[in-house]
Amino acid sequence: MRDFEGNTKVLNEEEKEIFTEYQNVQAIEVNGATTNLPYEKSVLAYEENGKIGLIDFSGNVVAKPIYEELASVKYKEGEILAKKNGKYGVVNNKGVELIPFDYDEIEADKYYKDNGYSKSGYIVRKTTEEGYRYGYISSNWDKLLDTEYSSISRVLDIDKDDIYLIVAKDGRYGVVKNKNVEIDFAYQSIEYNGDTNLFAVQRGEQYGVLDLSGKTIVNIEYKSIQFNGVYILAKSYSEDIYFNQNGEKIENSYTSMTEVEEVKSYITINEDGLYGLVNAKGEEIVPNEYLYIEYVFDKYFIAYKEGKGLGVIDKDGKVQKEFEYDVLSQIGDYKLLKGIDMDKGITYIISENMKEITSLENAIVEIENEYIEIYNDKSIKYVTTNGELKTAKEMLPNNKLYAINKNEKWGFEDKSGNTVVEPEYDYVTEFNMYGFSGIRKDNKWGVIDENGKVVCECSFEFESEEDMAKPEFIGKYYKTYTDSGEIYYTDEI
Repeated sequence: MRDFEGNTKVLNEEEKEIFTEYQNVQAIEVNGATTNLPYEKSVLAYEENGKIGLIDFSGNVVAKPIYEELASVKYKEGEILAKKNGKYGVVNNKGVELIPFDYDEIEADKYYKDNGYSKSGYIVRKTTEEGYRYGYISSNWDKLLDTEYSSISRVLDIDKDDIYLIVAKDGRYGVVKNKNVEIDFAYQSIEYNGDTNLFAVQRGEQYGVLDLSGKTIVNIEYKSIQFNGVYILAKSYSEDIYFNQNGEKIENSYTSMTEVEEVKSYITINEDGLYGLVNAKGEEIVPNEYLYIEYVFDKYFIAYKEGKGLGVIDKDGKVQKEFEYDVLSQIGDYKLLKGIDMDKGITYIISENMKEITSLENAIVEIENEYIEIYNDKSIKYVTTNGELKTAKEMLPNNKLYAINKNEKWGFEDKSGNTVVEPEYDYVTEFNMYGFSGIRKDNKWGVIDENGKVVCECSFEFESEEDMAKPEFIGKYYKTYTDSGEIYYTDEI
């Protein structure tokens, strides 16, 4: 919390100032990591004599104040980018040096695996008389490449333990696997294609295709290379030739084939831009008659039929949901669909076996930690991530009070069904994990606690429809965001 002089204070849950022996204690913002918290969870920065150090949440010094700058390494929660004697290095949240202070820039390569960035390595930079020179350090902090290259980028779509880097040196590009050169520095450009797991390369004015080991798949003799799903389209000055991933010439009427590994089939697009399905043998399962096809989960595809709308077909082409929705999409990563009929103004929640679980007019659908919430001004419904319709009391068993709607007004009752707060509000939210609910009257929001006591009268009026739909409160403070997306709570109206 900042005071008016621009210094900082740290308050505990009782709003008592702590860490008073340190100057300018601040949270360290986390950028890009897969966490709901916007700051490092175990350390704070503090200032002493113009330098910066680290303390833990118990107030113990983790790193002495010897740094000119401290910031979280983007995408690498728990790792701190520090500047010392004008150079950057990386320390962890215990103050242990991971990367030495030798560099002018350090950034994570953004490799994402197993729901996190722990396997992401580091691209490091030094400034030399010849200009910027880059090197590479692995996620285990081993130096793989010295800072002698004019550019380095990791191939993020290769899901292997091996690290593939597209690297430029002396104006030529090559591919390095870990520390070994797999593709020589002999090309003007190299681009990776994730659908085929191949590289398109340029040598002079000609293009070809190589595999991960550098083996030639399509000779370097064409004026351009395009990847259409699992097809490779090689254009010469006289003809267009299609190849498969093995470099074999093929003949078909499709302009694109995209593999769906889960059902061993391909989504095809013909010359008219219409979609269909073929099996692994190339046999047609669904003729190219749809304006769009997208795989969702299990054996199901969302398809769009001209003049009708969106529906669901299975891997054999059988219609599982009729083409009657204006919007149809998967809800998060769950085996659930949200369908909307715009004319009727109804939103439907559809299960993994394509049955309608529930519906609601003019509804908003939100994904919570363990359930889906679908609500409007008159009703709130809950659906578990495996498709079961639940009541608020079943879904939120630790709450003391629950929202009720009577005569189009909202109030609260206890677990036994006794009215605790009379229905007088235009809308309310269920109580959050902190024990507070939002209450709305005349388009202004207030706050009530889990005992039914009004903490703040209805005085907050939000400009954003999204904020107005269901704000989140901790006491009299509501959740909002800075321009950079940072979460903070405020009571400013």
